[in-house]
Amino acid sequence: MRRLLANKPLLVAIVAGVGIVLAVSMALRGFVAPHHMEGAPVPLPPTLMRFTLAKTAAATESGSPAEAINADQIAAAPQAAPLRLIPLPPRGGRGPSQLIRTASISLEVADVARALQGATLLADDELGDVIGLNDDTPSSKYQPHMANMTIRVPEYRFEQTLAELGRLGKVTAKSVSAQDVSDQLVDAQARLRNLRRTEADMLAIMDRSGNIDQVLNVTQQISSVREQIERLDAQIQGMQYQVAYSTVNISFTSPAAVATTPTSWAVLGLAWKHALGAARDFGFGLASFAIWIVAFTPYLAVVALLAWLAARRIRSVPVPSTKANG
Repeated sequence: MRRLLANKPLLVAIVAGVGIVLAVSMALRGFVAPHHMEGAPVPLPPTLMRFTLAKTAAATESGSPAEAINADQIAAAPQAAPLRLIPLPPRGGRGPSQLIRTASISLEVADVARALQGATLLADDELGDVIGLNDDTPSSKYQPHMANMTIRVPEYRFEQTLAELGRLGKVTAKSVSAQDVSDQLVDAQARLRNLRRTEADMLAIMDRSGNIDQVLNVTQQISSVREQIERLDAQIQGMQYQVAYSTVNISFTSPAAVATTPTSWAVLGLAWKHALGAARDFGFGLASFAIWIVAFTPYLAVVALLAWLAARRIRSVPVPSTKANG
């Protein structure tokens, strides 16, 4: 080892050889890494890959050999849209829940009409609306007055509205239900984003070269995708509206009057009342008949006079004798 270190020219040659070997290996590694191996395909971006497949399919259907993509076509290809990453909720819990809440409350009130008016004013004060009303007016005072009303109020005023409704009368029944549509909204929004990206890709393909049949086919597919987008968008908006506004169903009932059994004296009194009413009606009838007689007296007098004259004339005519004729 001492001899090797003492031989400086040999040591310099060994160090230089090791350096050359390392340099060559580094150069080969840098060349092979980006290009892999000679003749291997180079990976393309997603947008450029779709453009290449579309051009190849169009050339194959038209019967002509596939054309090579030149630099101008590559430059004209649209850039890939940046990926939108959806933030995931923390592992320990989920995001805010999207709940569709519905309540039903039954109230016993003294005056149903006044309670309906109070509930309408309450819905207006709570920035809500009355979306349904059914008022059954009883035909007798011994039947209860019942009415149903449906209102819709903002979600953040839901509890306050129920508390205010409880002050309109006696609460006989109350129930609250909620439906969690968080997963449905997330799924619908993800499908809506995918459909819009599909529509954008189809529009980009239709803008490029292609025959009439291909353009018509893509147009039909775009129309179908747009219909799905509109239907899904309306579904999302409907669920979001139901989440933002809660529904309250209200039932109003007034206590019915208690029917009592009438006594014997009450029956006699009712009969006497009906008898007086009948006598009164009979008296009014006779008075009306007398008024009619008085009103038609001149006409009756003329008719009587004519009848008397006719009878007198008939009596003054001589009757022919039977003997004279013989």
